[in-house]
Amino acid sequence: MRDFSVIVPTHNRVDYISRCLNSILHQTYKNFEIIIVDDYSIDGTYELIHNNYDNPCIRYFKVNFKDVSSARNYALSKIRGDTIIFIDSDDWIEKNLFEKLNEQSTKNDVVRYQAIMVDDDNKIVEKFVTSSFQNRKGIDVLNKFARNYEIYSPVWLYAYNTDFWKKKNFQFPNGKLQEDFAITSLVLDSSSCVSSIPYIGYNYYKNSNGIMRNSNYQNQVKKAYDVLSYCDVFYNQIILKQSNSVIRNNLINYYMSVLENKAKILNGEEKEEYSKELTLRKNIWR
Repeated sequence: MRDFSVIVPTHNRVDYISRCLNSILHQTYKNFEIIIVDDYSIDGTYELIHNNYDNPCIRYFKVNFKDVSSARNYALSKIRGDTIIFIDSDDWIEKNLFEKLNEQSTKNDVVRYQAIMVDDDNKIVEKFVTSSFQNRKGIDVLNKFARNYEIYSPVWLYAYNTDFWKKKNFQFPNGKLQEDFAITSLVLDSSSCVSSIPYIGYNYYKNSNGIMRNSNYQNQVKKAYDVLSYCDVFYNQIILKQSNSVIRNNLINYYMSVLENKAKILNGEEKEEYSKELTLRKNIWR
């Protein structure tokens, strides 16, 4: 039986975190711990949890990183379970998710489940759904996602084997944006066994106030350059070692399309300089 460590980083989400925690506590499968890393919330999050969630499976840590990557990395140092789940504090999961995941082989390094994006009216805005498969090599899965231009980077789309994660020593990049994108390609590339189940178990809340979802232009510039640095890592650590030219080209095309989409949101000198960086990489990567 699996023992889940559920990582919930939070920052000023007092209006949403109860929904998140209740969805975990009401799981039909009960073998889990919840690690809440409260990153300097000043909105009453501590009081809410202290007064309403006196539960031995909840472990609460108050920190002052002001950075979701640091909060997640801190939580990873505290886990006790054999399977890792990431849940953002304004999102929630379906009650059978852990039960469905427990049915999967423990040989999996990573198990993908499916998700939907919902708005304030609980209407489905978008689906993050891929086909089901069993026991595939991670690079083949990464190639599939890249070839089909599927959304795959959010870390909350997967359950991770703890031993695998720790052996590879995965860490989220501190001080950077779009940190999920930085790590998921590396995780999949390193995986020897990946499966995907059809269960839609995760609800992603479309919240315009979220750190990763705000439209501040300077954040968008930083995000574009952070993603550029991640793609450089992918090129050096994933693409260069591929002897299969089809996989190489699929990955190059996918990452280049991501960068080109980042360029579209930039203006003026930022757009000009970023476009030069993309041209340079197009020449090198080919």
